[in-house]
Amino acid sequence: MASGNVRPQDARGLERWCAQSDAHAAAFRSAQVLWRQLGAAAQQAGASDVELAAIRRAAAARKGKAGRTGLFSSPARTSRRAFLGGAIAASAAAAGVALVYPPLALWPSIASWNADYRTGVGEQLQLALTSDAAVQLNTRSSVAVRAEAGVPVGVELIDGEIAVSAGPKFAVSAGQGMIASQSPSSRFEVRNLGGNVCVTCLEGRVNVALAGATQTLRVDQQMAYGNAAPVVSEVDTQSQSDWQHGVLSFRQTALSQVISEINRYRPGRLVLMASSLEQKPVSGRFRIDDLDKAVAQIQRLFRLDATTLPGGVVVLA
Repeated sequence: MASGNVRPQDARGLERWCAQSDAHAAAFRSAQVLWRQLGAAAQQAGASDVELAAIRRAAAARKGKAGRTGLFSSPARTSRRAFLGGAIAASAAAAGVALVYPPLALWPSIASWNADYRTGVGEQLQLALTSDAAVQLNTRSSVAVRAEAGVPVGVELIDGEIAVSAGPKFAVSAGQGMIASQSPSSRFEVRNLGGNVCVTCLEGRVNVALAGATQTLRVDQQMAYGNAAPVVSEVDTQSQSDWQHGVLSFRQTALSQVISEINRYRPGRLVLMASSLEQKPVSGRFRIDDLDKAVAQIQRLFRLDATTLPGGVVVLA
C-alpha cells in the first residue's frame, strides 16, 4: 500500500481481510500506526547523516521525474536491467552509509574497525598499558594504541569515552586535539562522539593542544571542541565520572540528551517522537545495569506511550 504499486485485487483482498472480524480491522489499524511511527523514527534517526540525506534527495528527484502513480493505476514499465542496476547502485551507496554511520548506532562504525581495543553495549574495559598509564574504556568505545619502540606512549580515542590515569609522557589524541598530562600523575576523561570532543580534568593538570594553541585544564575544568568553537567551563567532576561506578547521573538535563546518553549504554535504541518534550529537564541517578527502570520512569514522568519493536527499539510518543 505504501509503495503505490498495489493492484486493485490487492486492495480488494485487504478490504475482505479487514471485514472478516473486528480483530482483523484492529490489527490493520495497529499496523498502520506502527508503519507511520517507523517512518518518522527513521527520518529522525538519519537526520544528521549527510550521505543518507543525499541518497534521499536523489531518490526523490528520480521519483519526481518518473511521475507519481495512482493507488490503483498500473506501475510504469521499467527494464529489468535498469531496475537491477539502480537497485544495486542504491544498495551499495546505502551500505556505504551504513558502514560509516550505522543506523540507530546498532553496530560499530567502520572507523572503529581499526581499533586495538573496543567495548560493546554496556561493556567497560580496564587497560594497564604501562606501569604508570591506565585507560578505562566506557561503553561503545574504541581506541588504537600508539607505541614507540614497542612501548605504549598514548592512545587515539576513535569514538566513545575513556578515563585516563597517567604521567606526563602519555598522551591521548581525539578529533583534532592532543591531550597530555602535565603532572606527575593526572586523571582525566575524554569523550569523542560524532567528532565532538570533551576533555574533563579530574586530578592534576592537563594540556589540550588544538589548532596550534594549548589550553591548560585544572581540576573541575572541562574543554569542549569539534564542530563548534572550543569552550572551557567549570564542572562537577563527580557527576562526570559516575559512569566509572556504574551510574548515570543527570541534573536538570534536557530529555533529548538523557535519551541520547541512555542509548549509549542500553541495547537497541530509544526514539523520542514528542519534539515538544525534548528540552524538558530531567534529574536523577540510574544504574547502568538496570536502565529499563530509567525508561519506565521517563515514560511515567512525561506520560508517554511506548511501542516496543524488535532489536530493543522503543518508540516513545
